[in-house]
Amino acid sequence: MTPREDETIVDKAIGNPAFDQMFGYHIFFRRAAIPVLLFLIGLLAYTIFDSFLSSQNTLTLSFIVVGLSLGPILNLERYMGALLSRK
Repeated sequence: MTPREDETIVDKAIGNPAFDQMFGYHIFFRRAAIPVLLFLIGLLAYTIFDSFLSSQNTLTLSFIVVGLSLGPILNLERYMGALLSRK
């Protein structure tokens, strides 16, 4: 990608009224909050399963929990966006 194309992609995202949802924090939520939330879920799952299982099984099970929570988190974000766009 040339720098010119990058500028147009950013300009389209900033000027897009779809990103005005959630008081302008939609881009932040998608780029930062969701990965941090997934990381925290992984740490919580690892901590809970650590006392019951061996280290390798705990790591595998925590990866599975984070992977299974990805869909509901993205759907919740989409649902919140749909609710806020109705107002």
